[in-house]
Amino acid sequence: MKFWQSSHTFQHPWPTVTQAFWRKYPNDFQSSVYGTDVIDRFVDSDGKLHSKRIIISDWNIPSFMKFFFGETRGYALEYSVVDPVEQTLTLRSQNINAASMFAMREEISYKSVGETTKLDHEAKFLFSVHSIVDNRAENWMWGTLTEAAGKGLMAMETITQKVEAEMQSALSAIDDMSVETLRSVDNFASDARKSIDSSICDARKSIDSSICDARKSIDSSICDAEKFIDSSINDAEKFIDSSMDSLSSDSVNRVNFSR
Repeated sequence: MKFWQSSHTFQHPWPTVTQAFWRKYPNDFQSSVYGTDVIDRFVDSDGKLHSKRIIISDWNIPSFMKFFFGETRGYALEYSVVDPVEQTLTLRSQNINAASMFAMREEISYKSVGETTKLDHEAKFLFSVHSIVDNRAENWMWGTLTEAAGKGLMAMETITQKVEAEMQSALSAIDDMSVETLRSVDNFASDARKSIDSSICDARKSIDSSICDARKSIDSSICDAEKFIDSSINDAEKFIDSSMDSLSSDSVNRVNFSR
């Protein structure tokens, strides 16, 4: 059995790196990995995301091993846990096929460290084919794993930069939308103010016109009333004068008659 380990620090925050992890396959650096298939996924009561995936890849085994393995396509079972509170992503994987001749177990963790993300990668593998080939096979696996890990880092860096660019583009689009929205709100408020001001002005004009008409009507009514009163007083005075004249004439006639 041999042990292998490696570590790396991504100069990117943990949320960005974990997004890149889920988009890692397929990539241009690891063409031997055909893809992944999620067979189970759930969130537990603590808010942790649990996933189980099948990783399908080409082992690219050397010629001296093909006689024993035959099938060169490999299948591995991967179990991962994402803790958004502690900001950790841990996963374990193990090969499924050819397990009677070869066993490989990997443990990988992505942990947030400030504005960076620490990657720790450990593996142990054991061949039990034949004493003649076991040591050579384990040495081959050591070299293959080292090369694959290097390519995996390059893939992660590339995908992480792509994720950051997409996030920046999305933020810029949101900013543009916010600016446009503010402009629309300002224009709407300006139009509303103009409409309100115009309505108030029209209302004032209407009120002023109504008051003016009312004053004219009142003045006309007062004038008519004054004329009527004057006419009534004049008629009354004429009536009184006429009555007085009639009384005076009657009095004179009575005096003459008595004489």
